[in-house]
Amino acid sequence: MRVCVLGSTGMLGIALSKEVIRRGAEYVGVARRNASVCFDVSDDAALSDFLRRERFDVIINTVAIIDHAACEAQPGLAYMVNSRPSSIIVNAIRRCYFVQISTDGYFTGDGSQKHNESSRVVLLNEYARTKFAAEMFALGSSESLVVRTNIVGFRNNKKATFVEWVVNSCKHEDHITLFDDYFVSSISVSLFSKALLDLIEKKTYGMINLASSEVFSKAEFIRTLVEVFGLCLKNITTGSVKKLPFHRAESLGLDVSRAEKILKYRLPTLNDVILNLKDEYFALQ
Repeated sequence: MRVCVLGSTGMLGIALSKEVIRRGAEYVGVARRNASVCFDVSDDAALSDFLRRERFDVIINTVAIIDHAACEAQPGLAYMVNSRPSSIIVNAIRRCYFVQISTDGYFTGDGSQKHNESSRVVLLNEYARTKFAAEMFALGSSESLVVRTNIVGFRNNKKATFVEWVVNSCKHEDHITLFDDYFVSSISVSLFSKALLDLIEKKTYGMINLASSEVFSKAEFIRTLVEVFGLCLKNITTGSVKKLPFHRAESLGLDVSRAEKILKYRLPTLNDVILNLKDEYFALQ
């Protein structure tokens, strides 16, 4: 099997590349720099030429601007990065399995409720709009899989991930705001990658949620991480997601029962995710 990962130097791209290689598949990574193939995926011509020149069994698109403020400030750029490549890929490939990595950022106002693949979406911001457009483009192909998720993990470069920020803030006693009204089903990128490759091997198509089997608040996630990692929370306040600079979806719990039925195993709990992150963190030290 020949697998291409677009965005191979990002947090998820790195984890996916490791899992693809671990399974013995041929791997090609694409990113703007430091990859086996280097170009900007938002360049229509470069992306089209690459896909028509190469032949893959699976293409996984992880590329996205995830900074909500950046998407609001430059909606055109957000579209070119988050949405348009999906349409280019679908038009350029033939007989190739296309996986579009999406988001959980479509649900609001219902607390810790779990949302399945057919739950009504609400597009509150440019990030959500551009990711939803990418979903629709991808689903134009019958051989595509759109994966909604909320991933966490490590990247170890200049820009800290959410988990790296929590760990560093605890170590330096920097201020952390805990949100009890922001609910997620976060899964570590390594556990996500293993489950995704399992779904791909089972030829899963359409829309699917792939995340933790539990829903928890951001505050609960941080408190659990701090406890398991043996850190201390000293400089904290409790806040509300409603007071952030612009409106965003906050009820991001995902129902993963479809994925579990296909995989025939239970997806990780919050404790499973944190323990996996702990193992990865100390392996990097």
